[in-house]
Amino acid sequence: MANNKLVEQVGLLSKGWIDRYDPDTNTLFVKMNNSPVNSSNPSHAIPAPPPLFGNNGLFIGSKPKVGTAVTVAQGSGGQYYYVSSIVEAPKLNLMPEDFDDDKIYIQTSNETRISLDTDFNIELGSNPNKIHINTSLGYFSHNFDSQNSFTQASRHVIGTIKRDITLNTNFDQNTKLENDDYDPFYAIIGLDPLTTPTSVTSGSNKNPPFVEDREMVYEFKYDSDVTDDLNESTLYGPKGSANIVAPPTFNRRTSRVDTLSLTLAAPNFLMETVKGTTVDIFGNILDLNRSPIPVGQGQNTINANISKNTVASFLSIKELERKSVAYHFEINARKDLSGKNGQMALPDINSNTNYAKNRSRFFLDVDKEGQFKINVPASSEVGNIPLLARYENYSTFSTDDNSNPNQLTFIKDNKDIFLDSFAAPMATPTTSGFTYAAARGSIKLVDGSGANAAPIDRITSNIIGTPTHIMHGTVYHDILQTCYAHQNNDFIDYQYGATTVPIDITKFTAIKNVVSDTITTSGPNANSGGRSGSINFDGSLEFNVGANTIDRQSLWIDTAGGMVGNFGRDSNGRSAILNMNGDVYMQVGGWGVESDSRFQNVNNKSRGGVFDIRVLDSNGKAHILRFDNNGLTIMSHGNMQIFSGQSLTISANQNITIDCETLTMQGRMVLKESGGSI
Repeated sequence: MANNKLVEQVGLLSKGWIDRYDPDTNTLFVKMNNSPVNSSNPSHAIPAPPPLFGNNGLFIGSKPKVGTAVTVAQGSGGQYYYVSSIVEAPKLNLMPEDFDDDKIYIQTSNETRISLDTDFNIELGSNPNKIHINTSLGYFSHNFDSQNSFTQASRHVIGTIKRDITLNTNFDQNTKLENDDYDPFYAIIGLDPLTTPTSVTSGSNKNPPFVEDREMVYEFKYDSDVTDDLNESTLYGPKGSANIVAPPTFNRRTSRVDTLSLTLAAPNFLMETVKGTTVDIFGNILDLNRSPIPVGQGQNTINANISKNTVASFLSIKELERKSVAYHFEINARKDLSGKNGQMALPDINSNTNYAKNRSRFFLDVDKEGQFKINVPASSEVGNIPLLARYENYSTFSTDDNSNPNQLTFIKDNKDIFLDSFAAPMATPTTSGFTYAAARGSIKLVDGSGANAAPIDRITSNIIGTPTHIMHGTVYHDILQTCYAHQNNDFIDYQYGATTVPIDITKFTAIKNVVSDTITTSGPNANSGGRSGSINFDGSLEFNVGANTIDRQSLWIDTAGGMVGNFGRDSNGRSAILNMNGDVYMQVGGWGVESDSRFQNVNNKSRGGVFDIRVLDSNGKAHILRFDNNGLTIMSHGNMQIFSGQSLTISANQNITIDCETLTMQGRMVLKESGGSI
């Protein structure tokens, strides 16, 4: 062919090998195969292969390896260009073992690769461990043995239980959370700690590892490095962070196996969940009380060198491990850190004063037999008061946009959720029944200045026409009117007809403040604390309940059934103020609770009780049966009849007085005569 100036001369393809690579200029330096290895002939500079780079920064490939055989071609001006790499024998076959049509592979080995096919499948990894995505079916799955996730919001570990049995000082302890290189140094926790865990499916060496699904959720971003409230508060002082306490050399909270360690010394660790077998940081399997189960001790081992009967040992181990916790949930409950003289202090871990409530956390643990243990802390004096309310978004009741419930309407303060109470309305008793107020609930919530501290009741406000606040109460009855016949003497008939009434009714002290009608939620006189929760069942349960502060009452109950229980007494010395529709077995009077600092000025020692039953008739008058320090009093404004199917004995160590207009004995009438005798 004649030479054409528009056609560049192209040399023959040549074989060479990569001598070196310059990453700054993306240049390969290649020596031709006809150049001696130790030749002084210079390498040829070749632009890095275009398939590996993009001018916009895109990159696919790996670093060119020195010694790799390549094919190059010479262009105009003598410039060489990369054509391809050459796989030389006796090197291994680098092709995928399942090399298929209609499939693209990126891999470093048959176990580490990415593949894409024309059937919408994306696979990362290889059998048996891979991620499979099908974009057409919307399908995602993986079959890795373990899954670890460490974000700024949480740490989540799923897989074989691994723990710190020994300290490995060859690693930076503060990097153990995300340091995958440390993972092989954790010990695997199996059925028997004295035997090496193994996943074999049968045989005397079987010792299956336990697994867990464990998650820790933070309160603030993990990198914020939030310490306890006392240290954090110094950041806002004049010295800034000068007073921050240095972290420990070995910080357990930077380890991915840290568990069951929630404390206000590290409040950023907000809540923890463990599903599977609950194991502490050192590998101990724990029972419902978080005590180590003695597996591996004595004959509780399947180690054939120790056990005298491995079958019996296995069954013994399984019996013990039924006690282990299968589900654990815990919240690092916040506390009022105000101590003596207004000084802030973390809870004293060496004190159990006041039942150690300052160290109480909310937790629910369930063992493998299904038994549960739950602990609910008490609120502080400025804590929440749960109100009986229903919740609606503004969009569901707004008349905007033709009352479309799916509307998004921005209103003042961007308020979205509105409340309405379903508590029983406030009631006023009369001899003929009750009169009811429009407001729901009966106990007012106020702040430190006396202003109403409760949210607005959406429905009641519309009925009344002015904003009304939700009040605290119970669902079916006005809690303030419990035992209303005891609260005043309007229900006692004084007209007995006798010239002299031998019973001094003035000794029947009326009950006042069945419960307090106002609760202060803030300020120095706040008294809304000591509450552990509110439970409402719209339809037709062993627990310990603390006491609130304002009335020292443990429980408000409005029930349709009966109850069996032991009751303390409130600050007025009352053990029970109840309406009941069934049988009652109870002890009245006795010893009080003496270990609560909120009630130091209350008589908590032995105390004689008062048992007072008042039964209202259809006229709203009360029949009375009363036991107190004066003895037994029985009163009725109607007839009173006493009958015994056998003998009836009336005796007294002192006088017996019978005072009436006419007395009939043995069918004979005895008339009343002042100063006379029978």
